[in-house]
Amino acid sequence: MDFGLKGRELLQDLKRSDWLPLYNEDAVSRCLQECQGHMAQIRPALAQEMTEVPPEYLVALTVHLQHILRNKRCLLAYMQYRLDKVRDLRWETGGAIIPTRLQRKLSAKESEFFASYDKILSDYMGNYPLLDLTGSTLPPKEICIEVRVLADCGEIMTDQGPVNLERGTNHFLRRADVEGLIRQGFLLHIAPSARQGSS
Repeated sequence: MDFGLKGRELLQDLKRSDWLPLYNEDAVSRCLQECQGHMAQIRPALAQEMTEVPPEYLVALTVHLQHILRNKRCLLAYMQYRLDKVRDLRWETGGAIIPTRLQRKLSAKESEFFASYDKILSDYMGNYPLLDLTGSTLPPKEICIEVRVLADCGEIMTDQGPVNLERGTNHFLRRADVEGLIRQGFLLHIAPSARQGSS
């Protein structure tokens, strides 16, 4: 029998994927069924009252137990990796909206986790309005940056007043005012070297 193949397949899917593969309900279920099958083999041996365990029982019990533990490790690693990616997505996008191309890869429970995590984070940040946890963790090299608008954003309010962000236009704005839009992919930061090279 090919024990542990489904668990390995789950982890290989994660490794091959750019972000996350589709949630593999079938492989997860098969791993759990495999664990139940091993437990069914272990239970009769545990039910017998033996003062001394024969070596053949001991070897069989050890093999079955190791298969269960391996599948458990694979499943936990699969779930943890996926949840870490979903949590990171909240920080990368800076908002409660999952991009459509990524949404379809999540299970219903993962989408629910994202919404709950977003609510907790939003509630916490609501208590400290001057603290923006979604901003960059690195100190800015420039206070103002040039950005190109990749998608119409409408009018935003900055410290200098309203700015209309229409697709294809460039603007010189404070980094703090547009950092969230850059992370969400609506704006592109034009690096100073790119500006000098084009002139």
